[in-house]
Order: sequence, then structure tokens, then C-alpha cells
Amino acid sequence: MPRNRRSTARSVRGAVGLIVTGTLVLTACGGGGGSGSGGSGSGSGDTGDGVLTLGLENTLPGWDWRKQITAGHVSLEWRPVYDTLTRLQVDGEVVPNAAEEFTYNEDKTVLTMKLREGMTFTDGEPVNAAAAKFSLDNFRDGGGTDSSRLRGITIDVVDDLTFTMTLPAPNPGLISQLGGSAGQLVSPRTLDNLATIDTQPIGSGPYTLNTAETVVGSKFVFDRNPDYWNPDDFPYDKIEFQVMPDETAQLNALASGQIDGAEINLASVQQAESAGQHVEDFPNVWSGLYITDRDGAKIPALGDVRVRQAINMVFDREAIVQAIWQGQGEPNSSIFGPTTEGYDEELSNYYDYDIEAAQQLMEEAGYADGFDITIPEVENYNQEYTAIVVQQLAELNIRATPVSIPRQESIPRIVAGEFPMFAYKLPVNPEVDQVTNYVRPNGSFNPGRTEDPELNEILAEWAVADPEETGPIYQRINEFVTENAWFAPFGNPDVVWAFNDTVTISGTIGTLPPLYVFQPFE
Repeated sequence: MPRNRRSTARSVRGAVGLIVTGTLVLTACGGGGGSGSGGSGSGSGDTGDGVLTLGLENTLPGWDWRKQITAGHVSLEWRPVYDTLTRLQVDGEVVPNAAEEFTYNEDKTVLTMKLREGMTFTDGEPVNAAAAKFSLDNFRDGGGTDSSRLRGITIDVVDDLTFTMTLPAPNPGLISQLGGSAGQLVSPRTLDNLATIDTQPIGSGPYTLNTAETVVGSKFVFDRNPDYWNPDDFPYDKIEFQVMPDETAQLNALASGQIDGAEINLASVQQAESAGQHVEDFPNVWSGLYITDRDGAKIPALGDVRVRQAINMVFDREAIVQAIWQGQGEPNSSIFGPTTEGYDEELSNYYDYDIEAAQQLMEEAGYADGFDITIPEVENYNQEYTAIVVQQLAELNIRATPVSIPRQESIPRIVAGEFPMFAYKLPVNPEVDQVTNYVRPNGSFNPGRTEDPELNEILAEWAVADPEETGPIYQRINEFVTENAWFAPFGNPDVVWAFNDTVTISGTIGTLPPLYVFQPFE
């Protein structure tokens, strides 16, 4: 079947466009962009009408909302049960969700949110401001990987449906993050019985966990929540997530009709198409080396910009596109992809492939003999990069030793700062999240808390900018982090999902399609 390439162009206003003035109020009666048909979806094979069955690579460690993350397949797994305050669209726009209105004060340090009236949790408790405060306070203080997204924020109840979030400083990324793990809503009774917190979630999302049919670690089954406020954006009556760490098993399950869709590697596209699946791809990630120890705390050499620049120069990005990505992607020296406002074509070609010049930089920096470093090899995620990373770093006498780690452990260990450098695949959309998570000193993916006075000045402008000003500011941020080699990107590979002839998606955020984009294929 034909392969469908989606450009997923960025909205001009984007996620930051929500924070225009202190008086802006956002409202919506619906879900802001879904196109569901209210339970008319269909599956294939044994799944039957009204059922969406997906093959996912890893599994939730449990249902404790405080431990959930906004990354990888596990992020898709908790979303049927836990509704979020806002919703992030695939074009980068943030729209109202459980919170129907939100507005910042003039200096953008107090966010006021008003919840929709009449929502309830599956235990019958009302979704109100007190429940939102309970959810946010406990997420912030719960010690989870994403808890830093609410660091320093205090929540106060104003009335039954209204609450405020007071920030220590303006944060343009907060509203976007409230559409992810940081914005989950759970019943205050969740903590009444700690013995069931990981097995019996109490949320207000579009589905409920079918505990009778769920097999922990193997299969999650969800039934439609009849009381959900926005059913039309979720066309399937039932959803099943089958845990399949092995891609061969996923492809076989697709071919047999056991599942309706799965994310696949670029090398598997031809096989999927030959088996009759239709493939959707989106250029919504960047792949390459993420250098976290830019201050040289663990590896002193990484604190020298010349060493980081030399690392950028030993990778032949065009060759990676062809050999590893099967020609399905674009080379890029920066973390801002072509669909973002911060993209700059000149910066995309900033580093030439020049091993001799890279070795000269290492010598000038005093590190001609290189250094030893351990890099994570994440199961079913970045293994295709191990050989080329080890090989090319060796050109600089950098002796990289891979250590295998399970995918579900990768993000917690990475954001904890265990690895000074690692190869990974991370979202480029929306760029407000890129800057919030990767660049800001307190970003969750900046474990070394790296900062620079020049960059801090740019970030201060970005934090309070009018949306019409964000494009040039993102380009300045891009220029700084590229020239100072905070990262060593290879480029933007396509994100690929394969489906049978009954299901499709309209986009992804990074590698992941939000639950609301799964629709019957026409």
C-alpha cells in the first residue's frame, strides 16, 4: 500500500502562542482538534469492531501517577485512564482539555485555571480544584522522573472549579507540560489504599482499565468511560495495548491481524509495505549524541567546547541518513528540525565531516589522547547507533564502552545524570518543550544544570516574549547551542508507524501519536 509522508508543519502561534498577554483567556467546548466519530472505529482480525489494538515496546511499571513520564510508549499507556489539564496538538498548539480556561497574570508567574463543570472520577468523586491541587502537589513531591516539571510551583484553590499555580519564574513550557504527565488528574482517594495504587488507577480519562482482561506486563485492556466529557474525540469502544519488545513479533502480529498498528524501525518499512500494511511517517525527532556533562564534572574534556565541536565533526551525517535511516530522513547539525520556527538551514550544515580537523581540535584542547566513557545502549531503541558511535569516537581516541540497559530504565537514568553522553532519539515538536526540557538550566533533560550568561539572557527574553517574537528567539537559541556544541545531532530521521487497512493517525509528537489521533482509516 502507499506510504504517506506527513510534514506536520508547525503552527505559527505554536505552544508559546498561548501565552500572549496577562489577560488572555483560552476556552473551548470540545477537545480542540479531534475528529472522532463516537465509537464507530473498527479493528482487524480478532480485534473486532470498536477495538483498537496496538503493539507497544515496553510496559508501565505501575499506575502510580506520580511515576508516569511524558516520553516513549509508556506515555501512551497511561493516557486512556488519566485525563490531563491541557492537550498538546500534533501541530504544536496547546488547547484546553479538562481545564476549559486558563490565563496568566501580567508577569506570567501566576497561572489561573478553571476546570470544566460536571466531570467525575471513576470512583464517583468530583473533578474539582481540590482534586487538581491534590494531583499536582503529589506529582511535584512524588519523586518521579518528571516531578521537576512542577518544581517550585505552588497550587492554591480559589473556588470549587478554579485554582492557581504560582511559578518561581516565567515558564513558557508549563502549559504544554500540563498536557503530559505533570497535568494528570487523579482522585484524592487514590492514596487511601497504597496496596492498590499500582493496580487500580482512579482517573477521569476517556477509558477505564479492564482489570479482568489485563495481564500485567503483557497486555493492557481499556473500556470506554461512559461519563467522559469528550467522547467524540475517541472513536474506539475498547483499546488494547499488547506489550511486544521484539519488532519481529510486532510485524508478525500486524500481518496476522493480532494488532492494528505499531511503531517500526526504518529498516522494516519495506517489509511492512510488502505485507500490505500502510506506513505513516513524520519528521518529528532528532537523533544523535546528547552531551549532558558540558561543564566537565564527570569527564573534564567535555567541559571544553573544542572537544564537543570535534565530536560533531567525526560523524558523516549524509552517510548515517543513507546507511542507518535507509534514506528516510535529513542530516542536521542542530536540534531544531525543519518543521520548527527555530530551524536555520545554515546551522543545519554547521559542522563538516572532517576527522583531521577534529583531531586538531582535540590536540589544541590538550586531549589528543582522548578519554574513556560509558554510553548506554538502550534495548529496542538506539542500538543501531552503537557501532558507528564507538567507531567514530575512536577517531578521537575516545574509548566508548556500551552498557546495555532496558528501555524503561533509560529515561530515569539519563535524567538522573548517570551518563555524560548518550545517543538518543528526542522530539523536535513543539520547540517550546525542546527549550524547556533540554536547554533551560532546570530542564529535566539538562541533568548537569548547564547554563551560560549569554544564553540566560536569550532565555529571559523567550520566557516573556510575545508569540510573534518567538521565531527569531528560537533561532538565537539554536545558534548558541549549535556553535557551543551542547549536542552532536546526526539529523532528523522519520518516525514510522505501520497499520493495517482499518486504522491511521494524523500525526505524532516526537515518536508518539497522542491517543486522540488514532482514527478509522478511510
